[in-house]
Amino acid sequence: MKKWTIFSLFLFILVFAGGCSPQKEEYGYREFYLDMAFSIVPKVQVVDTITKLEELDDLRNELSEITTRLDNVFSTTKETSYLSLINEQAGVAPVTVPEDVIIVLKEAIAVARESIVDEVALYDVTIYPVWELWNFSAKYYHELEDNRETIPNPQDIINRLPLVDYTKIIIDEVNSTVYLTDENMKIDLGSIVKGFACDLIKTYLLEQGITRATIDVGGNLLTYGANFYNDSDQPWKIKIQTPYVSQYQPNYWDNYFLGTYYDTDVTVVSSGTYERYIKTEEGVDYHHILDPRTGYSFDNGLISVTIITEISMFADAYSTAVFSMGLENGMEFIEGKAELEAVFVTKNKEIYVSSGLEEAFLFNNNIENIGYTYKGVYDGTSNS
Repeated sequence: MKKWTIFSLFLFILVFAGGCSPQKEEYGYREFYLDMAFSIVPKVQVVDTITKLEELDDLRNELSEITTRLDNVFSTTKETSYLSLINEQAGVAPVTVPEDVIIVLKEAIAVARESIVDEVALYDVTIYPVWELWNFSAKYYHELEDNRETIPNPQDIINRLPLVDYTKIIIDEVNSTVYLTDENMKIDLGSIVKGFACDLIKTYLLEQGITRATIDVGGNLLTYGANFYNDSDQPWKIKIQTPYVSQYQPNYWDNYFLGTYYDTDVTVVSSGTYERYIKTEEGVDYHHILDPRTGYSFDNGLISVTIITEISMFADAYSTAVFSMGLENGMEFIEGKAELEAVFVTKNKEIYVSSGLEEAFLFNNNIENIGYTYKGVYDGTSNS
């Protein structure tokens, strides 16, 4: 289910190593590509003095242990993972789990409750039995191949919809167990666990005395501490991806980002229709963010939502939840939470921001050439 990254994974952050006066030790940056986890390669970038950076030879392995452990706990494809065991024992028996599972699952349930519309949670991690039918992992569209795929049988979707109900997740914190009450229920925490991984990595880095870094786990970008160049602290420079613009297209470097945002101590996470979708022979797209009410892709006029906040686990879950709400309801939700800001992109290529970004978001005028228009703060109309 998602998201944004640095450079090759499309969410970019530029880190500059500044020259320093002879009286000060030179600063620089060092990148660490971790072992594959969550089907991606996490990346950590540390800014510090050259002397401190040279002492970090073991950091890559230490951070890889964190992401590998989480992948082994939360994977839905590894038979021995705790999530697989929970799903296997649905309707049979509770499963004893580590604390991380309970932490993440409780947050997923909290966000589900906030996403309820007409008594249905639009964000629901028990959507997995329906999501499996679509097989996005194997069928997702690639523009160079122009591969066309079939969608699931409608009756199969209907048959599985009753399995989607987060209220049937039973957490026993005293005994550290999780239980799905109905046979064949399944949960997938892919929409939140990468953010949780970012937060754990940040905690570990701070414990090691590393005070300036960027963390990228499958498009979940987290920055903390100030960047350092030109002999001074500076905010990080973050560029947010333009939907459906890929490196195979002309003028990519002019068009790949919607706009620029400068800040420190923030996490930036996006969800969108362009990340993984099926294209049928008829040319119809079905993206991977499924509506629990229908079992089909949400069709609410949005193609992208980016959340900016401080805790990456929250940003991860909210990016999907807010996307599911649509522009008007999603923006109302964002404006009601002081800790959240957001960028919305509609199907007709209009870009809206929450009020807290009115002065901070710098629109990339180049993308006007490919049909995008910047509308500013959403006021309930087209802002035309």
